[in-house]
Amino acid sequence: MKSIGGLDMASRRMSIRFSERIWMILNELSEKTGATVSVIVRSLVMKGIDEITDESGNLKIDERQIQEK
Repeated sequence: MKSIGGLDMASRRMSIRFSERIWMILNELSEKTGATVSVIVRSLVMKGIDEITDESGNLKIDERQIQEK
């Protein structure tokens, strides 16, 4: 079974730690939208990925921008 970055490709599950503030906001979004926290997190991850990739799926970020931060 293949593993990428600690992610078991069979289950495609990953544990992520959130601060209390982020967890509270995620739960509030869940209550207001009726979506599960898992769905909200996946949506936010995809939104972030869409922002840093072009139409072909290539990363648009410049390594120098990351190192300067």
